[in-house]
Amino acid sequence: HPSSAGPALCRFASDTGHPGSGWAASAAATSAASSCSSSGGGGGGGSGRQGLTPRAADYSLWYQEVIQAAELADQSPVKGCMVIRPTGMALWDALRSALDERIKESGAQNAYFPLFIPVSFLSKEAEHVEGFAKECAVVTHHRLRSTEGGKAVEPDPDAELEEPLIVRPTSETMIWHMFQKWIMSYRDLPLKVNQWANVVRWELRTRPFLRSAEFLWQEGHTAHATREEAVETARQMLDVYADVCRDVLAMPVVKGVKSPTERFAGADDTFTIEALMQNGWALQSGTSHFLGQNFAKAFDVTFSDDANQQQHVWATSWGVSTRLVGALIMSHSDDSGLVLPPAVAPTQAVVVPISPGPDKQPEQHAELMAFVDAQVASMRAAGVRVSIDTRWNVRPGPKFFEYERKGVPLRIEAGPRDMAAGKLVVARRTGGDKFDLPAGEGVGGAIAAELDAMQGALLAAAEARLSDGTRETDSYAEMADALAAAEGAGSVGAGLFLVPWFDDAAAEKSIKDETKATIRCFPLGEQHRAEGRVCFYSGKPATHMALFGRAF
Repeated sequence: HPSSAGPALCRFASDTGHPGSGWAASAAATSAASSCSSSGGGGGGGSGRQGLTPRAADYSLWYQEVIQAAELADQSPVKGCMVIRPTGMALWDALRSALDERIKESGAQNAYFPLFIPVSFLSKEAEHVEGFAKECAVVTHHRLRSTEGGKAVEPDPDAELEEPLIVRPTSETMIWHMFQKWIMSYRDLPLKVNQWANVVRWELRTRPFLRSAEFLWQEGHTAHATREEAVETARQMLDVYADVCRDVLAMPVVKGVKSPTERFAGADDTFTIEALMQNGWALQSGTSHFLGQNFAKAFDVTFSDDANQQQHVWATSWGVSTRLVGALIMSHSDDSGLVLPPAVAPTQAVVVPISPGPDKQPEQHAELMAFVDAQVASMRAAGVRVSIDTRWNVRPGPKFFEYERKGVPLRIEAGPRDMAAGKLVVARRTGGDKFDLPAGEGVGGAIAAELDAMQGALLAAAEARLSDGTRETDSYAEMADALAAAEGAGSVGAGLFLVPWFDDAAAEKSIKDETKATIRCFPLGEQHRAEGRVCFYSGKPATHMALFGRAF
């Protein structure tokens, strides 16, 4: 915002003030939260500890408390932005590794483009600038100076930029400027690049991981000789995103195409994956756009085809962000804290030796730790990410409670009696009774099998929730009544509604105004069923099968 003593160094195109942090109530509420019973989790907390706000009482507050308790992120001094803590970053790194491998397999190569974009670039594609204008941060000066008295700094009036720069909200315009330099012939196609970066979209209402002024993401951009090849690439990347959500996050999604109202600014079509959270709300979890020739024409990106004729290229762009960490939290976590699928968990198992430490009973302790080290070596040889808790000044109970909050999939206890019996005691984060596993060379394989079973069980539970939470109806009144009832119930949503639909932007807006529900997508696997049916809202012949729901 402008300084009272001089011009602005950086202003925000929304011009409506700072966004709310989404954290304000959470810190106070965490300390005041009442004790609650776990809906999973497998115990270990001990009595007397304050629990998290239950999901059924306040889902939004529960979500923020899970993040704080698991030390995933923290408040930032910059409103609307968050500090991602090491555990939260480890989750993003695991996702990034799994996705980066698949992106490279698709033929894309990683690159990096500038953070700053000339404002003139953004105006070259009319729909694009309209879609992002209100979210753009604008840099107007390149230097500060000391104020009179030297106690503060202000923008230097002599350092105003000739052309303002946008802090990238997305990189289409910059990348297409470069594509114009790199593409000359059909031999240069297809051109596929991917960028891992941060972007800024100035949000007024923020929520950690789900919506923030700055976030981390990957954005892929491709250019093709034919329309068919571009559409195929957009669909291929949508499948990649869906596969990563299923195989890594244990989170099923609905693949579909956005309505014209909801599609990406400047795209011909936006393909999307939509997930259903535990509270019955949808979350857009990734998008892949068929851009047609819009950006090629705006930036004059042409190629000489095999007949030596100049043609505009066809384009795609696609991306997922740290929003997937939020999706992960809301898909699996319970009233005891974070629950992580083993495939994405930074630590898949933690061993807690039951020992007073090396000072009090050194011989027994040394013998126990040799036993523990042998079991851990077997686990690591089986590919298990395992750690040993050697904080001897912390009692086992608080350790168990901590690992429950942080979502470590398996907690393993080993004491002198267990060593004598040749076994380990294992507890699953997802609940159930503790169980014994024989110690020895085979323990690594047994732990790996337990982790695989847990991953499968979490996916099966999420698939059942998506199936049970999606209902088909031909009645708008039925959907509206269900949404109203859910609104009155508090934190539990009504789920998703698959309906026959006549595509009409005005009707779409009316439904949103009346119910707060939006078209999440036109599911790709359901469109053949629209034929011969009438729209559940207007009574006109249906053009699509649409999936409606409340969304984050």
